[in-house]
Amino acid sequence: MSSNFDYIVQQLQAKNPNVTAVAILTLDGQVMYQTDNWNVIPDAPNLISAWREKQPAIFVQGIRYSTLSATDERLVATNVSGMGHIIMATARYRALLMAYVTPQGDTQGSYVDVSRAAAQLGAML
Repeated sequence: MSSNFDYIVQQLQAKNPNVTAVAILTLDGQVMYQTDNWNVIPDAPNLISAWREKQPAIFVQGIRYSTLSATDERLVATNVSGMGHIIMATARYRALLMAYVTPQGDTQGSYVDVSRAAAQLGAML
């Protein structure tokens, strides 16, 4: 399954080079997959809770991201100090695809790309 995850992530990053790190989380806060350039295992349970509770902010690797949008399908957050964005989208409510987007990246356009990758992931799960 990991090779399928790699393929989806590679496609996402080829389409949107501002997506530089990706993780796939189960809905109970376990990390199914993450790229080598970050570790969200300690944050995963809190990220799931923050998304479900539509918290005003999330924390990833000790960095605070203010929530811009939180629905049952997505969470879009940005760091107000210019340290980038976090985008999460559901994979058919079976998992969450989470992406780090560079400060230069557009949150709306990046959400569309992450959401499409999440739909691909959902079809696999």
